[in-house]
Amino acid sequence: MNEPTKLQVKAVFFDFDDTLQSRKGAYRLYCEAFLNTYFPGISKAEFDRKLDEMEEHVDGGYKDREVYFPEMIALWQWTDHPPLQELYDSFNYDFGKHVVLLPGAVDTLKEIKRRGYLLGAVTNGVSSLQNIKLDTAGIRDLFDVVVVSGDIGIYKPARGIFDEAARRIGVPNSEVLFVGDHPVNDIDGALGAGMQVIRMNYGDFRGKGLGKATAAEIEDIREVLRYV
Repeated sequence: MNEPTKLQVKAVFFDFDDTLQSRKGAYRLYCEAFLNTYFPGISKAEFDRKLDEMEEHVDGGYKDREVYFPEMIALWQWTDHPPLQELYDSFNYDFGKHVVLLPGAVDTLKEIKRRGYLLGAVTNGVSSLQNIKLDTAGIRDLFDVVVVSGDIGIYKPARGIFDEAARRIGVPNSEVLFVGDHPVNDIDGALGAGMQVIRMNYGDFRGKGLGKATAAEIEDIREVLRYV
């Protein structure tokens, strides 16, 4: 295999979910903890059924909490459920305590830093949830800039969130490489902001929305090192 041409950039920005961590793996751990908290003592068969249903109905994490939990309450006929706000808070504050980093993610970040590049994380989501994820993962200190959409009120694919991350780090957009999995939020968004991109072909969007001539594609985060 020919080695790809090295990209002329000064900074590398990463999405978090399904780029540096397995969102599905982390969510499964959260669901197991949720069921142990709210349904203690149920049979293994019921536990497994509810676990599968929680994963099936969350739409890869993109479904609004205000839709998701009432849907689960109705599905389970959960008449003695706690207040909805408690369930929303469970998602926003407890999900982030469960992180499943992809193989090689930390070593890749460290190697990029060693090679002299600036590092950034740009992620969509509720402020509490995404910040807790980064802290739980233990990787926040590796980044020179972290921008969470919930902190600034701008969400990918809007250009503003990419511009803000580049502004904070002091690098022109054209000299930033963005790595992410979502074909619209990450790839279209970063391209629209004038950044260079690598598509992480992983997770719920694996094999979907590929083929953009301007986007290199990888299936292992460690492959980023071939481009920088």
